[in-house]
Amino acid sequence: MPESALLSVASLRKVFKVRGARGARRVAVDEVSFTLEAGGSLAIVGESGSGKTTVARMIVGLETPTGGAIDVCGRSRTQPPRSVAERRRRGREAQIVFQEPYQSLDPRQRVGAAIDEVLRCHLDIGRRERREKVAALLDDVGLQRGHVDALPRELSGGQLQRVTIARALAVSPRLLVLDEAVSALDVSVQAQIVNLLAEIRERHGTSYLFISHDLAVVRHVSERTLVMRSGRVVEQGPTDRILDSPEHSYTQLLRASVPGPGWRPSRRPTAAQAR
Repeated sequence: MPESALLSVASLRKVFKVRGARGARRVAVDEVSFTLEAGGSLAIVGESGSGKTTVARMIVGLETPTGGAIDVCGRSRTQPPRSVAERRRRGREAQIVFQEPYQSLDPRQRVGAAIDEVLRCHLDIGRRERREKVAALLDDVGLQRGHVDALPRELSGGQLQRVTIARALAVSPRLLVLDEAVSALDVSVQAQIVNLLAEIRERHGTSYLFISHDLAVVRHVSERTLVMRSGRVVEQGPTDRILDSPEHSYTQLLRASVPGPGWRPSRRPTAAQAR
């Protein structure tokens, strides 16, 4: 692991058992390797089923690797944590923001309580200090202090995603994994969240691992990009080079599939044209 690397992934592999098929296995991730430097931003792109989300889940501990190695902050994450203390330490080092913010929150829990719960779990601070920190976190993500008593159903999709980002930032993680964190939002709201992430990174020096299929968003949020297909890495390098001059045919296909100015959906042929 390079000294400057915050995250190092080497020969990562994940094999799942296929339900209903005795002895059948499916390789979801195969020999994936990359590093992410402290304060850097790396995007993993690919079509649905390429294995990029499985990589993210293994990094934060939601899946256990079948093989390979994961190091975060110089410590191995290849095996599950052996104690509650280790589990909490890993949570303070890396957090994840999922695609669907509403599904990430308890619909019966108010915003302030959701963030306060993380603080109580990880930090030994009093109620008053936690209340002040919750207010500061909401301010950091562009929400008002009045949102502290709101329920998830009372907020818009963009506001909910800001809440999940605030909750993830509550323990000041060194690494923030964003799994399709803006894909479910309207384009205008996407731009707001992308700008917010850039501000947070500049302010706190947080490293980002951005999982996405949206190349336009990737161009704005990442310095380096890794392209996955069928569980394997087909190309990686500086984002501008990957998107402007892709070398692999699959990356070229991904880039060609992005709609350009004046693009219109193709229409089905009429009966006369079909004949």
